[in-house]
Amino acid sequence: MSTDRHIGPANETYVMLTPAGVFEAFAYNEPDEHQQALQSLLSGKTCMSVEQWTAKYPHRMLADFIENGWIEELATKLTAPNMPLDQFLPYVVASLSGQRRAAIGSNEGFCLARTGYTQEESEMLSVAAADFFDFLTRQQQRGWAVEGQAVSFFKHVDLLMPSTSFVFLWIDGSGYVLILDSEPLTNNRAFVELIWGIKTSALRFNSDD
Repeated sequence: MSTDRHIGPANETYVMLTPAGVFEAFAYNEPDEHQQALQSLLSGKTCMSVEQWTAKYPHRMLADFIENGWIEELATKLTAPNMPLDQFLPYVVASLSGQRRAAIGSNEGFCLARTGYTQEESEMLSVAAADFFDFLTRQQQRGWAVEGQAVSFFKHVDLLMPSTSFVFLWIDGSGYVLILDSEPLTNNRAFVELIWGIKTSALRFNSDD
């Protein structure tokens, strides 16, 4: 459902995080210098040009990030989602969840946005996700660098398809959990734009939901 929105000069080259770059950038509550550099790509209402980004960070860093698959170069300038998250989530849910059900929870167990799930389901899952988020954080503090930043649950012993997945991210010092029903589809730009929306919106959502 995500589309490129070209608003810049035709000859300009822009840079944007890849899904792998999102996981690298927002994995820890205290990001290092490289992770902060990656996060800067989702800090504005529009994506940065190569010239803008390399005015702040070394060219060598950009080359390394591209080689690692954390940054991609674009011919078009993209704009961040400009609506509350509970309104934006339904637009991208088909690109994120095999069953078109998703929710965003906080590391404190609150449901911040949902689509497809009932209020009761989303609240229950948000509380469960917060418990796992706390476990993940404790293990990282003990020195276990947990890779992947996600937990999946399966209904059958063959583990062919998860029933629910929790994706954990730290954004500006706050913990968020992306809750996805059935197959988690995070390897696409819709996932990047959803995180971009959280990063730039100060978590605007409908408090009546």
